[in-house]
Parts: sequence; structure tokens; C-alpha cells
Amino acid sequence: MARCWPVLACFLVVLTGCTSGKSGSAADYDPTKDPVVNVATTFEEKPADASKINAEDTLYRNCDGNPSSLNPLFMSSTYEFYMADLLFSGLFMFDKEMKWQVNDSLVESFEESADHLTYTIKIHPGRTWHDGHPFTAHDVVFSWENILDDDVPCPSVKTGTDQIESVTAVDDLTLVMVHKNALPTNPWNALFPIIPKHIYEVDKEANPDLKTGEHNNKYNRGPIGNGPYKFVRWDQDSKIIFERWDGFPGEQGSFKEMVFRIIPDPNMLLLRFNKGEVDEFRMNAKQFATQSSEGSDFAKRGYKVLKPQWAYSYIGWNQDGSNPFFNDKRVRKAMAQALDLPRIRRELTYNLYENCFGIFHPTNPAFSKKIKRLEYDLTAAAKLLDEAGWKVDQSKNGWRYKGEGDAAIKFEFTLLIPQGSSLGQEIATVFQDDLRDLGIDMKTQIIEWAVFQMRTRNHEFQACTAAWGTGTDPDTLWNIWHSEQYKADGSGRNYGGFMNDRVDELFQLGREEHDRDKRMGYYREISEIIYEEQPYLFLFNRATMWGVSKRLRGMTWSPRGIFNFSPAEMAWWTPALKE
Repeated sequence: MARCWPVLACFLVVLTGCTSGKSGSAADYDPTKDPVVNVATTFEEKPADASKINAEDTLYRNCDGNPSSLNPLFMSSTYEFYMADLLFSGLFMFDKEMKWQVNDSLVESFEESADHLTYTIKIHPGRTWHDGHPFTAHDVVFSWENILDDDVPCPSVKTGTDQIESVTAVDDLTLVMVHKNALPTNPWNALFPIIPKHIYEVDKEANPDLKTGEHNNKYNRGPIGNGPYKFVRWDQDSKIIFERWDGFPGEQGSFKEMVFRIIPDPNMLLLRFNKGEVDEFRMNAKQFATQSSEGSDFAKRGYKVLKPQWAYSYIGWNQDGSNPFFNDKRVRKAMAQALDLPRIRRELTYNLYENCFGIFHPTNPAFSKKIKRLEYDLTAAAKLLDEAGWKVDQSKNGWRYKGEGDAAIKFEFTLLIPQGSSLGQEIATVFQDDLRDLGIDMKTQIIEWAVFQMRTRNHEFQACTAAWGTGTDPDTLWNIWHSEQYKADGSGRNYGGFMNDRVDELFQLGREEHDRDKRMGYYREISEIIYEEQPYLFLFNRATMWGVSKRLRGMTWSPRGIFNFSPAEMAWWTPALKE
């Protein structure tokens, strides 16, 4: 089941490493002249003749770290979404063009009232969960109720779902869904994940959050789903195994098994791909440009995919008052002007990443052409810091301080970096040099991905680096930028505590406006305000850069990348073995 919310990702996995392949410089590499990039066979559609497909094959995939949960209510990061799409199937989906669709494999009939407020949904009889228990309208009601339950910490799926007034089971197979208002976003609001009632109602009274307790932990780590693949085993820090479910009513997956190998180190990942132990993985810029050229170990086994994607990397500032630095917009702007992004794009990303103008990609209809990027300028940055009261104290080794005497505060902060984010570490090294010249002492802390997620959700950071993938509609960004999504208990996704009354107002206007041009105008203004306020230091837009085995076929892509839409990996296949 593809989903529509933006996903948090450890995208900054780029630089260090050796491994085989020809070396090269940033200035030398041109992907349009690379014979290993976008090879036609990689995109060959699945044949109608099933005998031409190797239906017994295993697809070995990569995961940067252990997921925090396999329960789709609690998904937030990239890999959790990947896995949820395989394990669970919902009533609605969307395709690579971001077009909303009814899931015909589950839904027998769908009717929308003339006033756009009421959906009447009939489920096909005979649909089941992986354990054989019937899939019914009661599962949908139970899921909706728990998503809206304040005890259940699922911020990535509450937004939008909370715009549904009621979901009622008329009988086992018939649902009536009533929206609060006739919003243009109603179809997306109805696209929420569905979990099995018979599993999670067992411990609901004792552990109402659906997360704690032995029972919930068991099924959050080993879920019972209804998607094309079923869970087999999770070996912590090693692999997670899924098996094709023969009872899936939709199009069957072409692979008998999918095995997610947990490999956080990008250098080890490339080595294991070259050895045939991984079939597909997100490549970093150095790997793409210099370690996978024609004649390399990589090129003997794989091809590369390069496609545009609506994803941006960032350094996020905690503005909730828990630190003395980043509540001041002048300081945040100074930080943006203190980072030499042209050098980073040139030397660290081989110009494979694009300039970022904020929360929307330039090809997104919500993108504003009015945004002018803040340029690298240490003199301008120093002036802003002076204006904000952070003065250089030559008697204290040239560090910046604010305040007088013993009460003076040194400008010293820590940047959290997810484990495996080698580009994050390289960017930090460049940033540290320029900040030191400005009198700012930036330290770094590298932590495991699941811990990183917990720390950022709970606002236990001063600065952090990560990335966001795109949602399907700009309204999905409500749960990142609306002030109500800053939650002290970590149940919201506004991790940095960004607050702006006009942005809140514009999100509400966009949610209610049916005229597309007017709607996009509201979101363009949101993007302008957010860029002006600089709650994030916007690093760059990254492309889809993927390494795939030569035997893989059927790859497609969307603004979300090569996953998290329909059919994504369900269209992948490998040719039948020759006898």
C-alpha cells in the first residue's frame, strides 16, 4: 500500500570510501556520458508470459538501520515506508504520477456523495489477513479510531486522517466514511494505513498506545499484514525477511522472497553489492561518480539509475527555546551564509545534487520563483551575528559570546548526525572550519538511526541533519510545519518548534480551497515564509541515485523516487533462468 506522507530519511550517505573502480574528480564526471547509467533493460516492463519470469528468485535489498517498528501506524522513516508498502494493503493508493486510485483488489465498489462529504465503500468478500483471519470493515474502523486516539503516538498518519468525522461499519464488508468538510484533500485523508483489529484489540486496554507491552512489541516487530508479502523473521542488526503471500488478491510479486540486509556503512554496502550479496541500494555521489564506472567491479554486476526526485537535505535548528542560539532568525540566516554550499556541491556531491530553494522542488507546482537563495558570505554572516548580540571575544580565543561577565554564553552547539551519514560528516567538517573562523564552536555527535529519530522527535537536540522526501499533496507538510505539530511528548513532526501564525493560516486556507491555482498560491507563500525564516539550513535537492543488479527489470520512478507509490517494486522482475 503506497502512502502519501513525507518521509524522513538519512539521505546524507555520501562520501568516504575506497573499494574498486576508477577514481575521478568532481569536474570530470558527466552522467550523460556514463554507459552504466539508465540502461534500457533496467526499465523493461514485466512480460505477460509468466514463464519468462523467475518466480523463485530472492531480491536482496538494503536497509541503513533497524526500523523502529513495522506497524504502519508508527512509520516515519524511508525504510519503514518501504517495508509497510510490502506488508500492508489499504483501500486506496496512488500511482507514479501521484494520481489517487481506489485499490480494486480490496474494494468492490466505491461511491462518493454529490457534496463530496460521504464515501460508501464495499469490500470484496473473502479478503483476509496473512494469518487467515477475515479482513473486514471493522479493521478499518479500528484503525481510524486508533490513529485519532491521543494515546497512540503516530504523528505521520494523524494529519489528514483527523479531518474525517466518522468511519462506520454498516456490516462486515460495508463502510461509510464521512468527512468533516468538502476539502480537496479528502481523497488523501482517506488513505490511512489499516491494521488488524483482532491482533491489536487484545492488549488495547492494558497498553492503549499500541506500542508498549510484550504483545504489542511482538506484533510491531513481526506484523500480521494483508499486503503482497508477509513477515518471516527479523534478525536484529542483520536482516529482515519477507516472503511472497500467495493469498494476496492483487498482482503477485515476482520474487519469492525479499531480504532486507541491514548495512549502515556505505562502503561495506558497495562491497557487498559487488559480491552479489545486495541487489539494489541507494548510491552516494562518490560511489555514483567515481566507484562504479565502466570496467569497475560495480559495473561488472550492476547498472545505475539517475532520476529527479522531490527530496531535500537539511540541517535543522531547534527553536523551541531549549538552547540560546537558534530562536533568532538573524542567527539562522547567518548559519546559512556560513556554509560553503557551492564547494560542497562541487567537491562532495560531484554536482549530482541540485541547489535547494526550500521545501518544494523547482518542478513542484507549489514552488515559488520569488525565492532568492542565501549565498555563501562570511562577511554578511558575521554582521548578522553581531546584530544578534553574539560578539567575538578576543580574550577568549576569538569565540563568540553573548552577555557580560560570568553570565556570558559561548556560541557552542552540537550537530547530531545519523550513523552512516558520511556526507553529513564531511559537510560538518567544512562547516566547522568556517564557523570557527566566525567564532562559533560546532561539535558533532554520530548516533544510530533509531536513536536519532527518537532524539529529534523528542526535541533533544540543538541541530541535526537529515532529509525529507515528498508527500503527494502540499497539505501533507502540515504535520511538519504547522505549529500544532510541535508536541512536547514527541508525538508531532515539527521537531524544531517552528511557529508562524501566517503559515498556520495559509495551511488552513490551502486545505479549504478547491481552485488549484489559488491553492498553489497559498503553498508558494508558505514556502517563501519558511525560506525567509530559515528554520532549516536547506542544503540541496538530491536525485534518485540507485545501484541495481543487471538482472533486475521493470524499474519505474516518481517524484518520490523509485518506491512508495504503485506499483514500484511490485513491477520489478528478473528473467527466468535458462535451462
